[in-house]
Amino acid sequence: MYTIPDSLKSEIESFRQQVSDFRTNKTEAVKFKAIRVPMGIYEQRKNDTYMVRVRCTGGMITPAQLKGVAQAARKYGSGDIHITTRQELQIHNVALENTPDLLESLYSLNLSSRGGGGNTVRNILASEDAGISPDEVFDVTPYLVALTNSLIAEPDSWSLPRKLKIAFSGNDLDNSNVIFNDLGFIATNKNGVNGFRVFMGGGLGSKPSTGNLLFDFLLPEDMLYVTEAVKKLFSNHGNRRNRHKARLRYLFYKLGKEKVFELFFEYFNTLKQESEYSLSLPSLNLKTPEGSQAKSTKNDTPFAHWHRRYVRTQKQTGLFSVEIPFEHGITDADTLENLASFLNPLGNDVIRLNMRQNIRLRHIPGNKLNALFDYLTQLGTDTGMPRILNNLVTCTGADTCRLGICLSKGASSAIRKKISSSNPEVLDSLHNVRINLSGCPNSCGQHQVADLGFYGKASRNDRLYPAYYVTVGGKTGTADAGLGKKLGEISARDLPTLTYEILEEYAGKQNNYSNFNNFLRAEGEEHIKMLLNKYREIPSFDDDKNYYFDWGGQELFSVKGKGQPECSAGMFDMIDFDRDTVSSLQKKLENTDHQEESEGEILNKIVFHASRMLLVTRGIEPKTRTEVFTGFTEHFIDEGYVSQNLKNIVSLAMENKNEEIVSFRNEVFALDKEVNALYDSMDDSLQFKTSKKHGDPEKIEVPTDAPAEKEENIHSKDFSGVACPMNFVKTKIELSKLKTGELLEILLDDGAPINNVPGSVKEEGHEIVAVNKKGEHWSVLIRKV
Repeated sequence: MYTIPDSLKSEIESFRQQVSDFRTNKTEAVKFKAIRVPMGIYEQRKNDTYMVRVRCTGGMITPAQLKGVAQAARKYGSGDIHITTRQELQIHNVALENTPDLLESLYSLNLSSRGGGGNTVRNILASEDAGISPDEVFDVTPYLVALTNSLIAEPDSWSLPRKLKIAFSGNDLDNSNVIFNDLGFIATNKNGVNGFRVFMGGGLGSKPSTGNLLFDFLLPEDMLYVTEAVKKLFSNHGNRRNRHKARLRYLFYKLGKEKVFELFFEYFNTLKQESEYSLSLPSLNLKTPEGSQAKSTKNDTPFAHWHRRYVRTQKQTGLFSVEIPFEHGITDADTLENLASFLNPLGNDVIRLNMRQNIRLRHIPGNKLNALFDYLTQLGTDTGMPRILNNLVTCTGADTCRLGICLSKGASSAIRKKISSSNPEVLDSLHNVRINLSGCPNSCGQHQVADLGFYGKASRNDRLYPAYYVTVGGKTGTADAGLGKKLGEISARDLPTLTYEILEEYAGKQNNYSNFNNFLRAEGEEHIKMLLNKYREIPSFDDDKNYYFDWGGQELFSVKGKGQPECSAGMFDMIDFDRDTVSSLQKKLENTDHQEESEGEILNKIVFHASRMLLVTRGIEPKTRTEVFTGFTEHFIDEGYVSQNLKNIVSLAMENKNEEIVSFRNEVFALDKEVNALYDSMDDSLQFKTSKKHGDPEKIEVPTDAPAEKEENIHSKDFSGVACPMNFVKTKIELSKLKTGELLEILLDDGAPINNVPGSVKEEGHEIVAVNKKGEHWSVLIRKV
């Protein structure tokens, strides 16, 4: 449905070479991860097995594409496929050597995994009923496809501070969580003109937030200007240093809404004046069958129950949409290939992947519903189950995810089994209660917007046991959007019973309330707190070992398989790798028993890794040792960030003159020290706090009519011999002791100290009154502001 950019073919070819280089140890693992993850390829919990995430804009995929994905999953992986909460498909258990061929296969289907991970523009969400809902303002489908086509063709979409998530919704009910995305567009109409309400800065996970209303009405032709302005704002001001504070919403936490909006409109207005973005709505060429009326049937038949639970009437006369449930979003190649073949005669606009991890069919003629029901029954889908049992959402959890703490799929299955013992009529009355689980706090299962949400944690009494935090009352919709409230925690073993008892209480009182959230506000929260208190005590291991096994787990619960996140893989992984390597090499030098390598070889490696460490911050990706050293010399020594007198040891390392480099051991350590000081001075946007060249610093002009300062009013500190960044830290400490307006004179060494400290002090908001040379040192006079 979207247009593959011309560059993707060559990117896949390049990736094939990168895979080969990695497998033959020509590329380091950390560098390869930074290449692999933005291509949508993640390593699973089991080492050397991978998952490939397929971009499906708005959940759209044709029967032919679905069949091709199924065949590729079988050929290159295990055939296991997962429908995600972001309306994508994930192909699991793929060997690394098969990933390039898999990407080629997707390319032939006009599909891509590019941007499925990393610091990129991710898959764009849309209402699953876009184009068919009787309640939508207008169909947002052409707009989200147009935006996708534009963004995935732009190189800067792949190098953001962190991932950027975008969503579209057809009305203010917001069934695609626009409010909880980084950028979102909600269809609206003003005086007969279609447009969008635009929200910015929402997000789930750590420190979640609802979005801020940016435009109450935006003409569609300005949509690209808004998106480009948000990208520029995020790219230039987002936190590239700390991945845990790098999402767009952290700009609002740091700067405040007013300042962020001010910055946004600077970019937006500049783009409007200086650039020309044309919104080119694609010709989707969607083919749909003619409608027809459904056959009447008795109310108590299996077909009637299925129709009531899973079939909706479209705004197109005689056409219906049908939800096909998949527990945990898990399916396989055989099932999807079979389904695709059945659906193919119905046109190319018949499938949407939805955020409940199911498939919603559309444009089903009424006279085809009976045949579809029979087919789905034969296929093995749960056509006879109440919808609440097939509407539980869960992430993949610790089964395959490296960040997973708990086996959330096992817990979900246990909940499903427990509540299925209820009367089917009661369960049908609860069909709108949304239950979501995440295996860790990262909210991939979207627990924060569920009526009942649970997310995994490791708890302990005499030993570790799996547990979940309980959140309640998450709400979507622009009128009343809100995040769930955390009420407490429950052991994984007691979670199914807790869920059953909560639903049982609500079922007995739901006639008094219009929905589950109203029940929560009136009395439900207090009831749940009472239940949590009831289950607070955990049996000892000797009394009941079951509490210490996770649902579906065969071993005692532990977090030993938990790994590091890959979704933000990139720059700082490479920086940390070089930084840690230098540290290890220095320790190796301290150990005199390093006969496998000479001292000169180790010093050479230190220079190499120190030189390479920050090249990535300048967009340099060296492929050879020579490119590392020449890049470092050009961009750091010649630019004045690193001392000129260290150029010699870089040259010695480049020429592999290891015997000579031993004589410059102290200079090697000085190089590493300066590079680390430079790193420590780097701000969120990867700008160093000083850009002055080494040598004589610029003197700060002091007004000629400035009154002479009385010497006795000046506090003095000698920081000569104190290296960066400790000289700046000590300066900050001394300034903290002074009153506003008081003066501090500090004495600094030549080189990095004088080039760094005054600029850093000035950025803190203080006034640099004077800078003067005093013998071999520099005097800096500072007024506290």
